[in-house]
Amino acid sequence: MDYCPIMPRIPAYVVLALGLATPAIALSVPTASVAGSGFSHDGLFRLLSAEFAVARNRPTEAMAPYREEALATNDPAVLERALQIANYLQDSQAGLELAERFSRNNPDNTTAWYQKAYHALRLQQADAVMDALEKLIALNPEAELEALFLSAYPSTPEGRNKLLESINRLEQRFPRNSQLYFAHALLAGENGQYSMAIDYIRRAQAINPDNIPALLLHARILGMDNRNDEALDILSSAVMKYPNSRQVTLHYARALIKAGHSFQAESRLKQLLDKFPADGEILLMHGLLAFNNRHDEESRHSLEQLVLTGEHTDEAHFYLGLIARRGGNTDSAESHLEAVGEGPHFLPALGELSDMLASSGRLDEARRNLAAARQNLPEQATTLYAMEAELLNKQNRYADSIALLNDGLEKHPHDNLLLFSRALTADKLKNLPQFEKDMQELLSRDPDNFSYLNALGYTLADQTQRFGEAEVYLRKAFRLKPEDPAIIDSMGWLYYRVGNVNEALEYVQKAFNLFPDEEIGTHLAEILWVTGKHAEAGKVWQQLLKANPDSELVLKHKAKFERKP
Repeated sequence: MDYCPIMPRIPAYVVLALGLATPAIALSVPTASVAGSGFSHDGLFRLLSAEFAVARNRPTEAMAPYREEALATNDPAVLERALQIANYLQDSQAGLELAERFSRNNPDNTTAWYQKAYHALRLQQADAVMDALEKLIALNPEAELEALFLSAYPSTPEGRNKLLESINRLEQRFPRNSQLYFAHALLAGENGQYSMAIDYIRRAQAINPDNIPALLLHARILGMDNRNDEALDILSSAVMKYPNSRQVTLHYARALIKAGHSFQAESRLKQLLDKFPADGEILLMHGLLAFNNRHDEESRHSLEQLVLTGEHTDEAHFYLGLIARRGGNTDSAESHLEAVGEGPHFLPALGELSDMLASSGRLDEARRNLAAARQNLPEQATTLYAMEAELLNKQNRYADSIALLNDGLEKHPHDNLLLFSRALTADKLKNLPQFEKDMQELLSRDPDNFSYLNALGYTLADQTQRFGEAEVYLRKAFRLKPEDPAIIDSMGWLYYRVGNVNEALEYVQKAFNLFPDEEIGTHLAEILWVTGKHAEAGKVWQQLLKANPDSELVLKHKAKFERKP
């Protein structure tokens, strides 16, 4: 169905009016679509103007004239073109009105009823859905409706239940229609009624055992019900049965990734690329998975092919830049990161590029890039100030960072990100009064922000003897986010500071298990060391240094304790 972007074809009546068709082509155009079949000169001019708007990628300007001419002339070609534009704009109010007129004037046209069902579903008009589906199934009992239901089912349980009532009535009239059972399973699954959903998807499969969408929905429902092994078994069997199915293999790869089998998923995607070497979605998925698996050559090959397709180019350049930097090829990394355009990957790419420049002694150049980006992207200015401040902090230029953040706060005095960044930078400078002042201001604006509560509580526990105050903040943060490893670590560090090492060890060990970063790891190693568990502390330092052999934080911390008698 044409509820996807408008195809770049010119309608027949426009071709004829512009004199673009040869007589032979003109003879093949249905009479109802030519310029002499009821169009006024003004109407034809409006349609021509609308088509020029579409050609200039301004479909919104084309909607009103097309809708008006479609309803005025009832011309099937104009109605269908108007529906295409409504679909592209996702304008279901206009779409349903046009589809109702289209279906009324062309009662044997399955496209008209499909369009009506689609827009009625999006608008949650159950009676119109019922009418359209009933007509559509009667005209074509084998009509493939899975894509229709998947693209437009209601987003709320109430809407889904109302639609289920209509589906139930249709099932009674068409008891051998697998598409209706598919819809029933989909809606029940989304409502959390997994047993019912499985029952109905099996009914659909009993009628049509080779229906791939039903098979994939079966696996999806099992996954939603946390029956992941069963879902994997179904998809594994499906890959064997349909080895050339792109759709099945992609779903299997996603299920493998979800189950933690990333290397197996990568292998499956590589096999799929042998069959679909220019498929942008597969190239991207394989490239990113290979990147995460640290298979940089395989990742690079897929991402470079992706650039050639013209799809997902910003994402491809971003990860190609990361691969190049990871391999020490700074020139290539810089080239790829600079190629990332404005979009969701622009700021991460700019951050990576800035860090790379600063690390190679080009901090001033990195700062100029960030300042230019603030000028070009004023809506992102506060984020860019914070990025530059973090860059300065990494270079231990804390005073410059504070000056930059002060400038940012003069321009954006109510921005919490900048204020939080200044507070954390003040903390690095051991400027406790400034840190506390900023943190108290942040908490006055957002008293239940667990990050603010944790930051203030941890610093008070670490740098002062005000343990009672620290505990108030940390316990509130812990109530708000009990599984956050940073907060769990802070609670453990508070216990350590007050001398309760057993409680401290329990909390910090749990935090490290959840998130084995360097700061939590050094806390754990210190607690283990001071309680006499030197070998265990050594294992923690070893684990941290294996991940980052040159870590200044870990090396200094290890040396500090190992040289003590």
